[in-house]
Amino acid sequence: MKRALMWVVLAASVTLLPAVALAAEHGGTPMGGAAEHPGQQITSRSVKKSITDHVKELTAGSKGVLTIKDDKLGKEWKLKLDKVHDPVRKFEKEGQTIYFACSDFKALDGKDILDIDFWMVEKDGTLKVIDTKIHKVNGEPRYTYEGTELKEIK
Repeated sequence: MKRALMWVVLAASVTLLPAVALAAEHGGTPMGGAAEHPGQQITSRSVKKSITDHVKELTAGSKGVLTIKDDKLGKEWKLKLDKVHDPVRKFEKEGQTIYFACSDFKALDGKDILDIDFWMVEKDGTLKVIDTKIHKVNGEPRYTYEGTELKEIK
């Protein structure tokens, strides 16, 4: 009996551990692909499209190159969008629903990959970016979440 219980606990730990780690790395809750309620317009697909459209708008005059200032390293990155990650997430903060997804960008020199978070809110029926954050440089996170608050990793 003790051995069976030990296997149940071990299996539960292995199953739940990645979810706990992910929740700490990314705040909020994952969104599904379809609207959750009738009439709801914001979906994972629409959030990802809004991010892609935002990047296209920012880079329209620069052949798809996004320039982002990195205060931590004291440099400007020249980047190209590679992909927007799943899952899209959302959380409530200060009375607003904030949507975000991590997006991979490759440095033009080909040496570095940055994970950038675009935070968006719904305004007048569309999603608008309210903040842009460098989440990771070459897989090394700069912050994690405690609830809806960012906690810088030093």
